[in-house]
Parts: sequence; structure tokens; C-alpha cells
Amino acid sequence: MEIVFQTIRIIDYENNVVYVRDTPETFSDYVRTLITYINDNSSIREYHTRSANTEVISCILDIVKNQIDANFVTDKMDFIAKRLLLKEQEAQTSVAHMNTNVQKGSLIQALMYDEEMDEHIYLLAKVEHTDFVDDEDFSFKSGFSKDKTKLWKSCTFRIDDPNATNFSAKVYSNNIAKYWYDNFLELDQVVSDEVNTDKAFRAIDSTLNRNVKGIAPRDHTLLRNTMITYFKSNDYIDYDTMIQSTLENYKPTELEQDKMEKVLEKIRELPEKYKFDKQFNTVPSVINARIRKVYDVCHGVQLRITDAIDDFDETIKAYRDNDGNRYIQIKTDNDLTFRRFSNK
Repeated sequence: MEIVFQTIRIIDYENNVVYVRDTPETFSDYVRTLITYINDNSSIREYHTRSANTEVISCILDIVKNQIDANFVTDKMDFIAKRLLLKEQEAQTSVAHMNTNVQKGSLIQALMYDEEMDEHIYLLAKVEHTDFVDDEDFSFKSGFSKDKTKLWKSCTFRIDDPNATNFSAKVYSNNIAKYWYDNFLELDQVVSDEVNTDKAFRAIDSTLNRNVKGIAPRDHTLLRNTMITYFKSNDYIDYDTMIQSTLENYKPTELEQDKMEKVLEKIRELPEKYKFDKQFNTVPSVINARIRKVYDVCHGVQLRITDAIDDFDETIKAYRDNDGNRYIQIKTDNDLTFRRFSNK
């Protein structure tokens, strides 16, 4: 893949300045590595442009159409960088009261041409940059990391027809930052957050029902509660991270470990199978109705669970007395309910 143009600009929203940095020939190797990493990254989300006239995509189309004019291309790339500066300043103003900061870094832009597909690819990537001391002259300098895990946000456009009216984009973000795709890039989600939340939860819930519920009911209850808790307590879902931090670390009590691994394999395949994104903002209200579960206890008594339960093992317990009678023990913080059933 040919790299036609490439730039790197440091976006310093605190001092309201975009710093220009030259790109030596060796920088092309980094860009190629970066685009390969992005293409192989499964944690991306599909978007489309609102029109061909919004600022970023219109600049990109101008660049594609006028790429023989190096000064024109540089001006357009600088315009995009200045737009990011403005949007990061606006984003920082909106989050300042929460004692958080927009990640400060560098914007890499690259126009590439894929001869085999006869199309252009435009890359925008936000990467970390830090201050460091040069070990040759001990001067203070700033730069970006070649570590690909320091890629915070990216977007790739594929341009096969510069005169089209709508374009697709693939976006990666390491957090919930809406300013990147909404305010800066002016893109709309192909699949909404509501649909993603519903599809993801239903797919996982159904998989647990089919593969765990019948043979390991306790594991099913604990796993389901864990997933509900995650969906309800996280504003932003990265699917692979969620599975790793919840299911991959779970130690089954009834389910054999090899069967647990097979369940995990099925769950990892769900986004591709059911066509939902691996990154989305959660909409907890979408799954509220699906959380409710009713369990028969004995004649005339049912146990109804309506939400995620913190510290499940300490809240609901089952035990058997010496005579073989089985009981469900439920911890309560409701004084009136406790007194209704207390004989003391």
C-alpha cells in the first residue's frame, strides 16, 4: 500500500496550539504498522458520514481530488488538526467539573492508495505523546510512543468514489469519548447503542441459558448476575475487555472447566454471529425487562430478582439442615420486611 501523504501534529488544547512535526522517511514504517494493527483490531465500530459536506470528510475528499498539490494537501490536513484542537477544547470544558481531562496527544493523518482495490484510505489516529529527556544532548523533548497500545482513537475512511454522497468509516476508541466520532468526525452509528445493548445482552443471556442453565444452575445464576452487573455499572462496553474481566476469570462451581471453555468460545463469537458492535455505550434501560427472573421456592412462594445483586453469595444462600430440609436464606436491609417475618 502506497503512502501518498502523512503528517503528525501535536494537539495542545491547554495552550491552544497545534505543533507541526516533520515526518522522516522512517515514519512511513510506523504508519504501515499502525494501519495493519487497526485493520486487525476487532474492537472497532461501523459508522457512516452524515453527508459529504461535513468538514472532515469534505477535506479528505478535497485531498484525494487534489493530491498532486502538496501545499493544498498540507493546508487541508492542518485544517483537520485545528478542528480537532477546537473540539478537544470544547470537550475539556464539558468534563472539567468531573475532575477529568481529555487525553492529550498527537494526531497522525495519512492518505494511502491501495492499488489492488483501486481505492484511497484515509487514516486519522490519536496517539499518546509524552515529554522525555534526549540521552544524547540531555535536552527536553516531546514525542509519541511506538507502542501500539498507546493508540487512543482512530478512524479509517475507504474512498473508492470521491464523488459519492455517503462514506463508511471504521472507528476505534479506548473510552466513551463522544467528541471523537460525533463532534470532530461528525459520524453516525450504523447500529445504535440501544440495539447493540439489546443484541449483546440477549445473545449472552441466551447462550448461558442453552449451555449452562440446565446442567449447572448455580453457575448460570452467578454468571448471569455478573453480566447484569457489568452492563448496569459500565457506561461503555468493549466486548473483549468485558468477557476477559468477567467470564474468563470465573471459576465454575458445578460446570466442568472444559465445558466452561466451550461456553466462552461461543460467547466470543456472538458479535460476528448476531451482527452487533464490539464497542458501544450501554443503555441499561433496554435490558431492565430482561433482567427479571422468578424462581419457585415452594407452594405459594416465589423469589423474584429484578436487578443485579452486589455480593451475590452473601445476599442469597442455600443450605440444608441436619434433617435434610432445604432452605433459601436472604439477607435483607428492609426493616419492615424483616419484622413481618421475624418471630423475635
